[in-house]
Amino acid sequence: VSVSRQCGETARGGHAILLILLSASSCCSTPSAEVAPPAMMDPRQDKGFIAPERLLRTVNDMPKFLASRACKSLVEFIRAINTASQGAKLSDECIVSPLVQRLLDTLNTMEGWCEEYPPSQQQMRYGNVAFREWHNRLLSSATDLVRMILPEEYEEAVVELVPYLCESFGNATRIDYGTGHENTFVAFLVCLSELGLVTKDDHKALAMRVFAKYIILMRKIQMRYRLEPAGSQGVWGLDDYCFLPFYWGASQLLHHEIIKPSSIHVNQVLQTFGDEYMYLSSVQFVKQVKKGNLGETSPMLNDISAVLSWEKINTGLLKMYKAECLGKFQIMQHFLFGSILTLEENGGDSSHHNR
Repeated sequence: VSVSRQCGETARGGHAILLILLSASSCCSTPSAEVAPPAMMDPRQDKGFIAPERLLRTVNDMPKFLASRACKSLVEFIRAINTASQGAKLSDECIVSPLVQRLLDTLNTMEGWCEEYPPSQQQMRYGNVAFREWHNRLLSSATDLVRMILPEEYEEAVVELVPYLCESFGNATRIDYGTGHENTFVAFLVCLSELGLVTKDDHKALAMRVFAKYIILMRKIQMRYRLEPAGSQGVWGLDDYCFLPFYWGASQLLHHEIIKPSSIHVNQVLQTFGDEYMYLSSVQFVKQVKKGNLGETSPMLNDISAVLSWEKINTGLLKMYKAECLGKFQIMQHFLFGSILTLEENGGDSSHHNR
C-alpha cells in the first residue's frame, strides 16, 4: 500500500505523537471515576427509535458535538473497554453472552461472503470493484442481521441500529475504509450498551472476541478488495485504516514483564505474541502492507516505540483519539445521530430513552 499520503502528513511534524502523549486534551473530557452502567430500557414503553442521520454540517458544529451526550457516551465506552482489556490476552477465557455470540455469528457470516465475491480481474491496483458486491450484500442483509442480534422485544430499535452496521465496513462508492468506519462500529456497540443489552460483564468479550474479530475481518476485506485508506492524509499516522487496536492493545500490554514498547522492532516478539496482543498484530499488519523501514513508513508508530512505558502510551493514545478522531470534522462529519446517540448537550434529559 502506498504510504506517500501519510508520509506527507507526518513529515510536517515528525514527533507530533510525542507531544500528544505528553500533553493534556480537553476534548470530550470525562471524570476519572467509574460511571454507572445505563439502566435497562423497557422497549415496550418507548417506541421513539428513529433512523439516524448526519447532523454535523460544518466545522462550526464541532463544539456542539464535543459537548454532546453522544461524545460523552463514546468516550466513556471506549475507556471502559480499555479498562477491561488491561493485561488480557486474546485467548483468555471470558464471558460470552448469547447476544455477544450473536455478534460473533454476524461477523462470521460477513466473512463467509468474501468467498462468494472473489476479486475482479482489473488493471487498477487498488479499489477492486468486487467490494461493491460484498457491500451490497451487507446492505440487503443488514436488517435481518440486526434483527437476529437484538432480543425480540427490541424490534423497534432495528431501524436505528441498521445504519450504524451498514456504515461500519467501508464505503462502496469510493472503495475505501478508515477510522471513521471503525468509529461507527464502536458506535453500534455503544448503542447496544446504551440500551442495556451489553453490560460491564461483557466488556472483556467485546474487546477480546468481538472487536478482535471485526479487525480480522476488515483486514481480510482490505487485502482482498484492495481498499483505499479513507481520507487523503492518513489522519492517524499510526495505521492507514484503524486506531483502536493500538489503544486497547496498549492496555493489554500494561505491566507486561517481557514486551516493552521498543519490542515492536523485534520480529521474534511479533511472531511469538502477535496472536495474543492487538498492538503487536497491528504492527505486524502495518509491516505487511507497508514495505520498508518502520521509521520511514510509519514515523509516528516508530516514535511511540521510544516511549518508556505502556502506561504513558495508553494514556497518550486516548488523548490522540479524542483530538484526531472525535475532534476532527473531516472524520465526524459522517457520524450518525439518532435517539440513542444524540447531539443533545451532555446532561440534558432524553425524550426517547432512559439511561
